[in-house]
Amino acid sequence: MNKKADTYNHSELSLLTNEHGSGNDISQVKDKIPKIDFILVYTDDTGNQEIDKGNQDIRDIYETNLKRRGLKLEPGAYYVNVYAQLPVLFQKAEDMNIPMPLKDNKSPDKPSDKNFFENLYEKYKHRDPFVVKNPNVKQQNLNATTTFTNANAAAFEPKNDKYFFDNAERSRMVRRILQLTSFTRDETPEDIEEHEDDTALEDGHGIEQLCHMGVYESYYPIHDGPLISRDNHKVLRDNHKVSHDDDMISRDDNVDNDRQILQKNWASFSMIFKYQPLDAIRDYFGVRVSFYFAWLGVYTAFLVPAAVVGFLCFLYALATMMSSEPLKEICDESNERLFYMCPQCDRHCSFYSLVSNCHYSRFAHLFDNGATVFFSVFMSIWATLFLEYWKRTEATLAFKWNVYDLLKEYEPLRPAFVCKVNNTKKNPVTEKLEPYLPRVTRVKRSLGALGVVCLMVLVVIGTVIGIVVYRASVLAALYAQSSHNVRENAKIMTSFTAAVINLIFIQILTCVYFKVAVLLTNWENPRTVTEYHNSFTLKMYVFEFVNTYSTLFYVAFFQTSLINGTPVKYNRIKGRRIEECHPAGCLIDVCIQLSVIMIGKQIWGLVIEFVYPCLCNWWKSTESPNHSALPKDYSLQEEPEFRIFYEYLDMVIQFGFVTMFVASFPLAPLFALVNNFVEIRADAINFVVNYRRRVAEQVKNIGIWFKILEIVTKISVVVNSFVIAFTTDFIPRWVYYYGYSPDGSMKGYVNNSLTYINISDLDQDTMPDDPYKNLNYTMPYCRFKGYLEPNKPYDVSKQFLYVMLCRLIFVIVFQYFVFLVKDTIAWLVPDIPSALQAKIARKMHVARMCFRKSAVEATQESTRESTLHKHSSRSSGPTHFDVPGGWSDWGNWTVCSVTCGEGLQLRFRSCTNPKPQFGGRDCKGAREDKQDCMETEHCPSM
Repeated sequence: MNKKADTYNHSELSLLTNEHGSGNDISQVKDKIPKIDFILVYTDDTGNQEIDKGNQDIRDIYETNLKRRGLKLEPGAYYVNVYAQLPVLFQKAEDMNIPMPLKDNKSPDKPSDKNFFENLYEKYKHRDPFVVKNPNVKQQNLNATTTFTNANAAAFEPKNDKYFFDNAERSRMVRRILQLTSFTRDETPEDIEEHEDDTALEDGHGIEQLCHMGVYESYYPIHDGPLISRDNHKVLRDNHKVSHDDDMISRDDNVDNDRQILQKNWASFSMIFKYQPLDAIRDYFGVRVSFYFAWLGVYTAFLVPAAVVGFLCFLYALATMMSSEPLKEICDESNERLFYMCPQCDRHCSFYSLVSNCHYSRFAHLFDNGATVFFSVFMSIWATLFLEYWKRTEATLAFKWNVYDLLKEYEPLRPAFVCKVNNTKKNPVTEKLEPYLPRVTRVKRSLGALGVVCLMVLVVIGTVIGIVVYRASVLAALYAQSSHNVRENAKIMTSFTAAVINLIFIQILTCVYFKVAVLLTNWENPRTVTEYHNSFTLKMYVFEFVNTYSTLFYVAFFQTSLINGTPVKYNRIKGRRIEECHPAGCLIDVCIQLSVIMIGKQIWGLVIEFVYPCLCNWWKSTESPNHSALPKDYSLQEEPEFRIFYEYLDMVIQFGFVTMFVASFPLAPLFALVNNFVEIRADAINFVVNYRRRVAEQVKNIGIWFKILEIVTKISVVVNSFVIAFTTDFIPRWVYYYGYSPDGSMKGYVNNSLTYINISDLDQDTMPDDPYKNLNYTMPYCRFKGYLEPNKPYDVSKQFLYVMLCRLIFVIVFQYFVFLVKDTIAWLVPDIPSALQAKIARKMHVARMCFRKSAVEATQESTRESTLHKHSSRSSGPTHFDVPGGWSDWGNWTVCSVTCGEGLQLRFRSCTNPKPQFGGRDCKGAREDKQDCMETEHCPSM
């Protein structure tokens, strides 16, 4: 912290130590630089003068009430600048339990607090090529922190040399004032006091309602300043209105504002291989945004080893392609008559030789080989390590960003919930009446929403059935073509086009269901923003899971002969034969489907989320050359309401691709890694450059997304076990190698895996119209993949039973082994680092000592001033009574000093007369209180 700034703020805050002070008024304290915290934008040209006048009257009442709450307003042309003065922020910070750093109580990590690798990294950190080496990039304040109290404001350290509170905290506090203020009547001081606890709100309060009514067009916090030139780093206009505030902020061109610092060191593709400045992101955008980028950064870092191992598995497949015995059999032209295959569709398909599918079989070998099982096990363990590492990282960041002990009961109610709920109930924590939605109503609405979700899932299943019919029809049409090349590549062409069509339907249904999910969640009307996000997230993810992965499950598990039947008897849908796997295996179809959907979604997301906003901003800049009349940042893209949700959703869906079907596409982690390198910087550019500034939000973790990731990880183990057992040829090859091979090799495997059937016994609908279309000869029999007896009634063979038994055994062993390893890792690795537990206890101790020191200094000062006043009163002044001081209300309980097991919690209160005037006495009694506690949130289950 700058020494000059420290002295300036210390002298300011010293005015606050005496509430009754002698001429020391809290209103005299100001930030060094006036700051526009919010802009309210409106239009008064709706085409209806009566509506325009009514809206103006409402705005007048609302803005007058904002001024009564201490905000400063500066009207402009169709907009209002909102300033929050420091005394207002002090009071709101105490109301919202904002944590702030304490002065002169830095607690840097000791070498003993770090392990060997951490100490080694600290020693060579300056040589790390991925570290951002810009001294302007903020690092987290190391001071101990505690909940801000107005009475002890002098004990707290300002966040920077311009403003006492950082950008994120200011936007949260000012937004809350905007949400609480009435627009239906003039507020009295009693109204303001009554509404401060967020429990007595009625309809007619808050900026959100005004925007919904059309009284205001939008409202948003502004960016810190203009952007920088890409060529010479000079300040750009960036569509900002020029005002005295801009001059004050950018008067010294050698000092970057926070937006420029983030633009140069984060929101740039030139920084694609650099670590993210998470502390600076947190200070500028808030904890919710910083947690997203922290999680995405950890996930991307973990993709590096996964991508390397997946690529090595792919190289292994390439290296073993020419030496594979099954491939040698298929590509040996002397086996043309031996592998005389049955038609792959009704009527239009003819008999063919498996030798003609040599290229297809080689392609299939790239994704169905001996490395498949190893990579599946590796990715299952990888997912567990990733989640365990993230839990520790999340706890560390939560402590560092002062949200580790964020309590759920202090989260404000949603304004929409307050306005739409008529029933009230006493809150067991605050013991005050607050809006309440009866349990019966909540259950009814949840069941209704569940019914709509199920209906939408049925719509997705309908699209899957449509895709199935499309695949069967197109495959038959391509096999009917006269071109040999078309018939040879018919399977790949059908799979690719079906995947593209499926991708289009996925995107369309996602847009439709998004609107449905918003309506359902609004109808359910959750109590808090967190509950709203969780409910909405659960609905959307369940739908997206079915919408995205349903065709993959169909291709992987429903194209096998166990479902579709055999040439002896095919299972049909309305007389149509269902598409079946190629004799080379089903995995190639899964690979094509997965790669098209995964890569296609990534490209589409990049275009919609990044390219489109860039083009829109460019177009606005060309068509509106005069920006002086516009409010700041107005020409930027409006911040979407569910933007962070969509960012998480895309990445979690990608996580499913990487883990659940990775056996079919080992290059998935590599494509995900490349995408995420671009995604991080594209998202950063959107936040800093393309979009209006987001209102900061306070969270303690990534919320329900972690539980979803855990569920996906467990599902991936099950899915991979069934894919390997039933979709790949791993088990049949293993059974042949150990049980049926005459020489202990894979020679003869292909011939062993094909069953004979007399052509006269074929289903009559299967008989081709032209049996000589592919070959100029016929045979009395044809072959298909399966293990049946070669004669009627073509019962299953013993080898079929052995293969099926081994498949089931593999599924059980695979799952038990992987889950055992996963649980062992989770048990060995604690969710909270031991060093962090010590820091939590240290933080509480430092906070307690700081307040004791502040109290002692206040007592000494009061004694000195009391003596002076008494002496003065004896000599010349009047006689005054000895008036004792009083205590403020108790503060909140601190975090438990012991994470698991019994510990202590503390709370503090402040004296309203810390500097007694005219012979008054200081407060009597204890300044702190303590109680036994047990923190079980992070304790292992008993």
